[in-house]
Amino acid sequence: MAWRQAWHLIGRSQGTMRLFGLLVMLMAHASAAESFQGCPDSPQGLAVAEAAAAGVKDQGTPFVFQARVVHGCPDDSSGESCKNPVPPEWRQLCSFDPSAGGGWAKAMICDDQRKQGIVKYVRERGIPGFDEMQRFSACDIWPLIKGKTLWIVGDSHSFDLARAAACFFLPLWDFDFEGALPYASESAAFEHLEKHVENYKPPACFPLLEATMVCQIRVNKGQMFRDHVLPLIKRMAKPTDIAVMNFAHWHNGWEGHEYKDLLQAFRDEVAASAAELPHIIWKEMVPTHFKHLHGSYKGGDPPFECGPLNVTLQQDGTLKAGDEVNELLVQGGAHNRAAREMFAGSDIIITDSWNATVELYDYHRNMPNGLHECGHYCFPGVPEMWLYYVYKAIQSAPWAWEGYIR
Repeated sequence: MAWRQAWHLIGRSQGTMRLFGLLVMLMAHASAAESFQGCPDSPQGLAVAEAAAAGVKDQGTPFVFQARVVHGCPDDSSGESCKNPVPPEWRQLCSFDPSAGGGWAKAMICDDQRKQGIVKYVRERGIPGFDEMQRFSACDIWPLIKGKTLWIVGDSHSFDLARAAACFFLPLWDFDFEGALPYASESAAFEHLEKHVENYKPPACFPLLEATMVCQIRVNKGQMFRDHVLPLIKRMAKPTDIAVMNFAHWHNGWEGHEYKDLLQAFRDEVAASAAELPHIIWKEMVPTHFKHLHGSYKGGDPPFECGPLNVTLQQDGTLKAGDEVNELLVQGGAHNRAAREMFAGSDIIITDSWNATVELYDYHRNMPNGLHECGHYCFPGVPEMWLYYVYKAIQSAPWAWEGYIR
């Protein structure tokens, strides 16, 4: 009725019809922006707010699991009309289209059944935090990282988190970026990492709007963190930056003291260099689902057979073990238990994603024979859930709103 009255007041001329249409569009945009405040005040930020609003309307796909369709440059798929085009590999991965990038895409991207299944899982389980996860968008975390670099440092699971973050923030890509990337002056250090890190990947940074950036460094073992990565981060990062770090999968968390000793050395160095290092978030070790005790990887090459772990996610978000042998899983597995014990009382904040993802054994990457890889997950799915729990860890930190400017 209000719209009819407005229509009567402004008349029916062609000019006022265009004005009325513009008014409707602006009010719709304003509604989306008001619901998802925090994004940059720009067309790209507004587009993120609108995509987030669409994700919670009429059972849409939540923003965190949405595919990203982004041109190389704004309105230019060739990528020739801007200073900093989006690389083709990121446009392909973040489209979440298995046919977009050849064989790697078929392995890494979830099929339609699992894309729908992860949304159903988050929407219907009723686990604490899942309602908020459905509304989670770049608008939520943006005020906490604006003007900073979000560093993601660790093994292949952290590399997957960086991939999820790149796709999550891709709509806020800075097409006009011309500056030097943080690692540009550290070629010798990265040459050393390349020689000593198995399955090494070159560092990558994703320039975003408002002097914000996401950077990834691949490193697997705690010794490398202690001797090389923390000194490197000191030189590249600002103390106001945020670094999400982890080493676990390449270490045995069950036997001996090696892993605990490395955690202690990491904790002590972070404490001693707090004024020079960015704020540290520790990313939990992820559940793996190999058909072995506690789902752990015990060597060998694929194909592997995946299976559920003998624990159940309860409605309150806790886990219940099916037998005494699996009580360790209730504590997050050996690596996470050791990290919680070692970092207790320190300034290192730990993510809390283990319980929420422990049942998702069927969301690992596909192998050519139809089996899953059991240790790494397909996109979009579990890696995007990790990103939500990184956001919650940052949000809980006493320094979360440090230097925040509206």
